[in-house]
Formats: sequence, structure tokens, C-alpha cells
Amino acid sequence: MGTAGARVAFICTASAHLAKNGALVDHLTVHEKAWAYCPSDVRKGEHDWKPTGGVTLGELEIVVRGMRERGAGDTRAKGR
Repeated sequence: MGTAGARVAFICTASAHLAKNGALVDHLTVHEKAWAYCPSDVRKGEHDWKPTGGVTLGELEIVVRGMRERGAGDTRAKGR
């Protein structure tokens, strides 16, 4: 199987790792013998790994966008 069929089994949901930093970083690593994705940088540490059920990188982009939007909404709601 090539990378086109590879599935990511875990995503980091740590709120501190959701911010875009614009830098070229490593997003993929191996966690529990399966691919894992951190929206920020896998080298940061202190991850909160959650199972994805096996998704593609394209699907992860959609998930991360939603996580960031919800996080921004939570921040706006707290400021009221």
C-alpha cells in the first residue's frame, strides 16, 4: 500500500496544538504502532491522542478546520 491509501489512526486534540504556526513542521508520527497526526508539530510533546477510526490526510484537514473553528467560537463566547 502506498501513501495514498495510508490511514491515520490518531489525532492530537490538545487545545494548545490547534493554532496554526505557519512553519514547516512534522505533523505525522507513529503512536501505538499506527500513524498519528498533530495539527501543530509532533515534536512538541504533551499530546492528547484520540483514535480517528482510520482517516485520510484530506479528511483530517476537514476535522482540524472544524476543531479550530470550534476553538475560536469557544474563545469568543468566553469573552462575552
